[in-house]
Amino acid sequence: MKKIITIFLITSSILAAVPLHAQDSIRRVLTLPEIFRLTEMANPSLKVAAAGVAVARQNTEVAKLQQLPALNASLGAGYIGNPVIIDRNFSSATDVAMPHFSNSFALQASQLIFKGHQVKNNIAAAGLREQLAVLSLEKNTQDMKLLSAGNYFDLYKLYNQRSVYTDNIALANERLKNIRRMHSEGMVTRNDVIRNELLLSNLRLAVNVIDNNINILNKQLTTALGLPDALLIQPDTTLLDTHPQVNGLAYYQSLALGQQPDIRMAAKSTEIAEAGLKITKAERLPTLSAYAGNNLSRPVTTVNPVLDAYANGWQAGLTLTFNLSSIYTSPKHIRQAELQVARQRDAETERIQAAGVTVNAAYVKHNEAITQWHTLEQNMQLADENYRIIEKKYLNQLALAVDLLDATNAKLDAELQYTNAEINILYTYYQLLKTTGQL
Repeated sequence: MKKIITIFLITSSILAAVPLHAQDSIRRVLTLPEIFRLTEMANPSLKVAAAGVAVARQNTEVAKLQQLPALNASLGAGYIGNPVIIDRNFSSATDVAMPHFSNSFALQASQLIFKGHQVKNNIAAAGLREQLAVLSLEKNTQDMKLLSAGNYFDLYKLYNQRSVYTDNIALANERLKNIRRMHSEGMVTRNDVIRNELLLSNLRLAVNVIDNNINILNKQLTTALGLPDALLIQPDTTLLDTHPQVNGLAYYQSLALGQQPDIRMAAKSTEIAEAGLKITKAERLPTLSAYAGNNLSRPVTTVNPVLDAYANGWQAGLTLTFNLSSIYTSPKHIRQAELQVARQRDAETERIQAAGVTVNAAYVKHNEAITQWHTLEQNMQLADENYRIIEKKYLNQLALAVDLLDATNAKLDAELQYTNAEINILYTYYQLLKTTGQL
């Protein structure tokens, strides 16, 4: 209920931020922390995982019921016909009159006293499965948060690309105006005009493609966050002002060993397998139970003539049972459980090794993103300087139109790569956090 109220308040604040007549197309800046919070509260996949936790928790409660005594009560009523007494040679028969209405009431209780701690281990196994479901929810939460962050950063990149293309369209329009003037003066050929018109058309087409991709990503995000389809998510431009501080590789590898959900889930699966081994070993042990009961029945048929009265009897005692077939069946079951434990331990070791590889890859990619950012910044400056030089040469008829188009494309490509390089730094940082279980 708390999550529903929070989602309602956030959605209401978004809708209240604009006039009613503008709600057909609402633009709203959402910060990355808001994206994470909405993902945790409203993501459909996480709702399914949370339901799995509730089921596992209830399974634990059901397993605890094995500690309680078993109680049975029965109430019966019926009709009894007169018995017929037949002599030994079947020569004569005599009806014996007796009460016809019969009824009975019985109450039985039993309590398991000992079965090799099987009940205790069953409850422990159910509790471990509940913890495993919680860890699975935690893992899914981090997966969905990273997915939402990836879509958010991709949306940011698209808006940046759109801005770059828009600036280049304005520049291309101004350049086309100058080329048309030069063509009217006979300084350049019609081919030069056509080349620049084609470039301008391609730039506008690229903007259209970007707008379509923005629409697709926006739909994915609003669905994942439980927001209205009419909402147009605007990335927080101040996000790039944050510069995360990254520690050494050993720090993140150590953090992953204790916090990564996959490793913790593997360890919990090993504990479940060990509990299963204990339960299997309990099959070889006898079962000791206590019982008590009371029975009230009518009529009394153990005397002659039959009495139309109630007979009450009670009993109490202990029952010791031993499954003899377990002598030759249990060893194979125990061996099977031992192999399962060994398998889970190997899986846990493999998960730890895989975590080290994953953390190392994420750490390297983050540092690579930082290096790329510095390199692409220099490339953009060089491409911009090259464009200015070629443009001046072209306007002074010292360069060909092809040279100007090449310089234009190089400038556009350098700007597109640079404008998203800093976003890649943040995304790889969050990927690194996710590999350590800290997202």
